[in-house]
Amino acid sequence: MMALFTDRIKSYFIRQFLPRSAIQLTSSYLSGIHVSSKEGKIKNHFILPLEKGVIQPSFSNKNIKNPALLEKKIKQGLEKLHLSDNKIACLIPELSLKAFVFSFDSLPSSREQRERIIRFRVKKQIPLLPDDARFSFDRLRSNSSAKIFVTVARASIIQEYEDLFSKLHLKVRALGVPTLSLYYLLNKEEERDLLLINIEEDSLSLIAGLNSEVAVYRLKLFIPGSLTNFSGLQRVENIVKEVENTVNFVEDKEKKKVNSFRVRLGLLEPEEEMFSQLKEKLSLPAKGIEAGLTSKLGLREKMILSPLIGQIL
Repeated sequence: MMALFTDRIKSYFIRQFLPRSAIQLTSSYLSGIHVSSKEGKIKNHFILPLEKGVIQPSFSNKNIKNPALLEKKIKQGLEKLHLSDNKIACLIPELSLKAFVFSFDSLPSSREQRERIIRFRVKKQIPLLPDDARFSFDRLRSNSSAKIFVTVARASIIQEYEDLFSKLHLKVRALGVPTLSLYYLLNKEEERDLLLINIEEDSLSLIAGLNSEVAVYRLKLFIPGSLTNFSGLQRVENIVKEVENTVNFVEDKEKKKVNSFRVRLGLLEPEEEMFSQLKEKLSLPAKGIEAGLTSKLGLREKMILSPLIGQIL
């Protein structure tokens, strides 16, 4: 995986090879899908709860606190996937990464010059950039400028996940950001100006799509236990506050209005009441991310697996 980050610097304008299997790791669950090569449909999948504290997502500090238990859990999931090869795509917790959307009038053709310019922009966002920071760049669709989605990770953190998958004899060929993978699922022509809301147990991620282009990305850390210790209404109010603050930020920065919301509840036991309360309190119409999925999976499976579906389908 570390090699993946450095290689992507060289080839981020080139579409990456997409494996037929993908695994997502979060602080509260593991999930995976295997897609048939002929039909392009989900053939097998798994969703497994993860004991508290096994993964503690962090950009700076050690993530995997119990490697032996995590390896055991992933093996359980792999037994259900029936992989056809050892190549996978992987989504790690967004709190383990930092990501930014940068716009440029143009970018030089030289790889070295492009990298230097993007690195300069990253350092303005992270002044004390760690020496072992690694970068991955994705060229985003844009009609008016050169737009880049930049992901930053520390080599030491990536090494943890690389070691984990190496022990399982798996080769990670694509590494994705969960919320960006969700954005790939949307019909950008029908929903040109929207805010995508991705709610996990430990974080809230938001992507604003304007004119069918990614304009803003934000990530908010939830206080540990906040989604379980607060009442349902308190949880919803905290989320709504962050969403409305982001809408105001987007409209001030981009001078364009958000017209609708798409919501994903990445929770193992999401309450229907929570989604209903969100729809009631949010200032704009809201639909679940699973509404656009044609898979025969159940509602719960669609919600949990949707980032993986966006990553490889």
